[in-house]
Amino acid sequence: MTKNNIFTPSYLLSAQIREDIHIKPECQLLWAVLEEAIETYMKYATATHRRGERLFHEAADWIFQDDYTWLYSFTNICHILEIDPDYVRTGLVRWHDAQRIGAKCEAA
Repeated sequence: MTKNNIFTPSYLLSAQIREDIHIKPECQLLWAVLEEAIETYMKYATATHRRGERLFHEAADWIFQDDYTWLYSFTNICHILEIDPDYVRTGLVRWHDAQRIGAKCEAA
């Protein structure tokens, strides 16, 4: 992910969790899963080809689903990493809306 992005650990994670990510493999794995989903969501948000649209929708489905029964659900990963899932979701929706508006302006 790019530096100074609102979805980087320095913006989303407490100091203790940032430290845990560096020393605990299970936290590294959870952060990697979360980061991959967010990167996929952002990379393919404006995709116009079938594969990109599918990847975007898969990432969005995972991010916006409230599933407390699966260990690797977005909601559970956020709670384990002490991140407010609604904060991330709201940020992604706002970012996505801005991308769509920008795309419309460029097309006009």
